[in-house]
Formats: sequence, structure tokens, C-alpha cells
Amino acid sequence: MKSVVVIPAYNEGKVIAEVINDIKKHQFNDVIVVDDGSSDDTYEIVKRIDGKIIALRHRINLGKGAALKTGCEAAIKLGADIIVFMDSDGQHKPEDISRFIEKLEKDNLDIVFGSRRIGKDMPLVMMLGNKFLSLAISLLFKIYISDTQSGFRVFRSSVYPKIKWNSTRYAVETEMIVNTSKKKLKFAEIEIKTIYNDNYKGTTIFDGLRIFYNILIWRII
Repeated sequence: MKSVVVIPAYNEGKVIAEVINDIKKHQFNDVIVVDDGSSDDTYEIVKRIDGKIIALRHRINLGKGAALKTGCEAAIKLGADIIVFMDSDGQHKPEDISRFIEKLEKDNLDIVFGSRRIGKDMPLVMMLGNKFLSLAISLLFKIYISDTQSGFRVFRSSVYPKIKWNSTRYAVETEMIVNTSKKKLKFAEIEIKTIYNDNYKGTTIFDGLRIFYNILIWRII
């Protein structure tokens, strides 16, 4: 089973090399980084890294959802059986990838979602917003994922057409969950450790409101 790690990146020149090298240390050498119109040297740094590292680039910033779609379609062209989504800021631990894949294969699942521990380490606004979105999705789509905004997830490339999203920005994670429910895919979630850096870039209150609006629209259409 060929596994390919897809990483969307935006202005992560300070940490992207460390993130990729850490992934390689855990024997995951097929990595696709999609630079989403960064204004720093993220793309150039990735291109200089040795190994089977593919650097793709959007000339302008199109959003996380668009970057993931570009990376996912490139992974499929490479012959990926399993696709791993990770964030580029170093908050995810590469050693968890094996746990995802083991869960996926052992339980014959379509997709496995990473769930960050809800507690003192998670910013309060993020925690409350996350729980609100989890409950909204549960009520409207009969699927409960405790951490809707985690960017760490693993799925079989064969189900990509079923979970394929239209969202170009942060709603992508939520839309994947909604599509998992609509297509009745087999899923699970596993707990992951997360490092929240000082420059953590995640969903804001306004992003959360936009995501909730999208959830309502997805329920109607």
C-alpha cells in the first residue's frame, strides 16, 4: 500500500524543512507540499530538500481547500493507495501517521480523522467553536466527529471522489465530514497530540461563522 503525505503550506519557510525531515525520519518518504501562493521562501526551501519530495505551487493564494485538492490529485497520479493530510506548521506529530494507517487497515475503514484533546492546551475560543460545529453537524447530518477542524486525517484514495469538496478555504475539513456522512463511508477518529505554536494559524471566529453558514447550505442542497 503506497502512502503519500500531502501538506498545504502558506508562508511556512521557517518550519517547513523541519516538518518534512521529521516525516522522513518516520519512513514516510513520499511527500507532496503545495505552496499556496506564499510570499516567503517556502517553495524554494521544499525544492531543495533531498528525497521523493514534490513541490507544487499556486501562483496566488487560493486557500487551504484548493491546496489540498491540488495535492490530493497529484498523489493519486503518483499511485497513492492511502493519502495523509497534515498541516505545515509543525503542530502534528509524524509518528502518529502509522497509527492512522493501522486503524484504517485493521478496521477496513474509508477514512480516519485525527482528534485533538480538548483541554487546557487548546485555545478556549477554538474549543468552544469546535464543539458548536460538532454538535451542529451531528444534529443535521447524523455524524459526530469531536474535532471538526483537525487537519490531520488519512483516507483511501479510492474514496476521494466521494469526499471531494468544493470549499477552497477552512471549511474543507467540515465539508469532508459532511460528505463522509452523505456517502455513508466507514470512519473512525483517533486521539492525537498537538503542539500549539505561538504563531498558530487556525480558524477564527469569523471562519467558524462562515463554516456554520456552509453547514446550513449543505443541509439544504
